[in-house]
Amino acid sequence: MTARIEEVVRLRPDVAGVVAPDGSYHLISWPYSDCLGRLSSRQSELLRRLATEPVSTNELACEDFAAHLDLLRSRGWLQVTVMAYGRKVHTVEPEGPFEDRAGEMPGDLALSRFAIARRDGSELVLESPLSRCRVRMHDSQALTWLGQAVAGDHPALRRFRHDLWAVGLADDPRDEAEDRLSTCQWQPHELWFHHRSRTRRPGTPHGKSNWAVGRFAPLAARREPFGGEVVDLSRGVPVLDLHLTAALEKRRSVRRHDDANPITAADLGELLYHCARNRDVYSVDGVERVSRPYPAGGAMHELEIYPAIRKVSGLEPGLYHYDPQHHRLERISGTTLPVRRLLRAGASAAAAEEPQVLLVIAARFGRVMWGYRSMAYSLIMKHVGVLFQTMYLVATSMGLAPCALGDGDAAVFAEATGLDPLEEGSVGEFALGSRRPEGGS
Repeated sequence: MTARIEEVVRLRPDVAGVVAPDGSYHLISWPYSDCLGRLSSRQSELLRRLATEPVSTNELACEDFAAHLDLLRSRGWLQVTVMAYGRKVHTVEPEGPFEDRAGEMPGDLALSRFAIARRDGSELVLESPLSRCRVRMHDSQALTWLGQAVAGDHPALRRFRHDLWAVGLADDPRDEAEDRLSTCQWQPHELWFHHRSRTRRPGTPHGKSNWAVGRFAPLAARREPFGGEVVDLSRGVPVLDLHLTAALEKRRSVRRHDDANPITAADLGELLYHCARNRDVYSVDGVERVSRPYPAGGAMHELEIYPAIRKVSGLEPGLYHYDPQHHRLERISGTTLPVRRLLRAGASAAAAEEPQVLLVIAARFGRVMWGYRSMAYSLIMKHVGVLFQTMYLVATSMGLAPCALGDGDAAVFAEATGLDPLEEGSVGEFALGSRRPEGGS
């Protein structure tokens, strides 16, 4: 790299610094943290500057900060801006820890089929659900640098192409046919939908934020009538199944649990039996189909249930998998840090306490994507909805406290289970526990 190419770095804007009681300094950006140890006054000064302004890596490579610089780079705490002749070319913006792609960069490059370029202010941003980094392009001609190697091989061009390849935003176009099945089965729009709705991205609003307050008037709960003729419908007489009618009427989201009398292993087993067991497995044209208590398109039944247990009478805390064929639980781990994060994420805004049980619903995507295209992820979301309602009705009938959650973290689930998130990833969460005597929600 010539002297005309240089780097400046700064801490990501979502990063906070905390000094522990023992004097050690910690960087935090949920759900990650790193300890930098005790810092000297010079190191503290450099870290404060990194939080407020870009600093040249040449300055940071001084003897007393070089080791910290390596850690900040490798753990994704720094945004790295590459400059050529004093002008900004591009910035790599990590979302968390990541590893550069190993090996030698190919001569020909093409954007990943999952990558998109969008405008952010006056600049273009490249990102992909398969990459933990965004690349911000300050030079409007940067995208023309993809494709075959350009004559002259300018250092800024070479660095830009390398960074796109290293973080997974560009690939060798000849390798596309050799992609793993887990990648090929995804359509770009479906993987983006899954990624954006299931992964909390630093610096990006996620979940309820009331962003429209003061900007737009809220829509009324009841739409305006069309003005045509109306026909009153019969409400029916519930004579066939009083229990179902009662469950439908009494169904509520109950967020607070009675830890003095927690849910039992027998309660959990009964709910899973009536909601999610395999009633039958059969084959049609060489493809296994499944019958369960809730409906599923093509009888594929791709959903799996992973109970994260905090407090259940008769069960050790930890993460389990529900085997719907044999109606049993298989223990995956104890209460590891990722499992604690899952449970913590299961605490709703209305109840700070963690649920006694968090039923993490995962999808084996290939079960549906093998036969469906472009609508497969939408179909999976419908299946999550009907399973939620089934769980609500059964739990209400049993006198338990059920609550479907609107948020989750697919990355933490992958860390907790060790599963490839493109093959099997979390798509829904359902909190469950014992109801408090007063029945409060």
